[in-house]
Amino acid sequence: MNPSLNTLVILLMTLPGIILGQSLEIKGIVRDKNKVGIPCATISLKNKAQGYITDEKGYYQLNVSPNDTLMVSSPGFEPSLISIKNVVVLSPLFIYLVPKEPLQLIPIENTNLFQRSSMEGVFDQPSRATFNAALGQSVALKIENSAKKEALLSKIHAKFDKKTLAQTKLRIRVFSISPVTGEPLNDLLTKSIIVPITSETFLFDIEPYHIAIPAEGCFVGFDWIEMPKGIKKQPQSASSYTQIDFLKPCLKTTSKICSTKTFSRVFASEWRSWNPQSSEHCPSNVFIAATLKY
Repeated sequence: MNPSLNTLVILLMTLPGIILGQSLEIKGIVRDKNKVGIPCATISLKNKAQGYITDEKGYYQLNVSPNDTLMVSSPGFEPSLISIKNVVVLSPLFIYLVPKEPLQLIPIENTNLFQRSSMEGVFDQPSRATFNAALGQSVALKIENSAKKEALLSKIHAKFDKKTLAQTKLRIRVFSISPVTGEPLNDLLTKSIIVPITSETFLFDIEPYHIAIPAEGCFVGFDWIEMPKGIKKQPQSASSYTQIDFLKPCLKTTSKICSTKTFSRVFASEWRSWNPQSSEHCPSNVFIAATLKY
């Protein structure tokens, strides 16, 4: 069942009126229930490939139209929907996110039970893939669970071309798999993990987060939340890209090399599946691997 959408908006003043077609500036802070700003929360315009990433204090500022609907989200919180035409205060507009209830899949507490490991999700060919990334864009690669039983997500691997790394920050994402569409579904991470990309080889130890991977596998990927200088920043649409080159991870022990599904989206737009023949601004083959423990 999809989580309920919760929105709590503090209204501080009355807007004189909204004229249809008028561009409106909104600004404020995305907060948790303790009124603490949520860093790098995603504010998306529904049915549009546009949005905003809040700063380290949860602050945002963007232009909207009266008919827009905001979709506000961050890992570990329930997403919120805000219809601009129903808001009587646009500046400041404080948006509160409610903590998400744990999924039925309970995080693993005793990691000592897992002794055997397996590498999953590496593409065999080609050896390089170009990903034209935009701020707010997400990529997720399906990680097979070859043991077909509950596993512990231990490590995430990727490799980048060092020429495309300057001032790039990514948020790690882990999703369950939709049994209906086969695309990314629910967050398996209960908090936001933001990492700067400073070297070609990316290896992140995610084992301390105790993420249980079901028998059907999961999706592992990244959100782009900070781009290099010279790239159009806030507010952002899908029209401004920077090239990010993925290389095949140099893995010393690989028990399985397989081709699998890659999905991409910009802000809260629909997930789209891509194949090696795709020539659009999305990944053709993205090299993301994960170590699972059983």
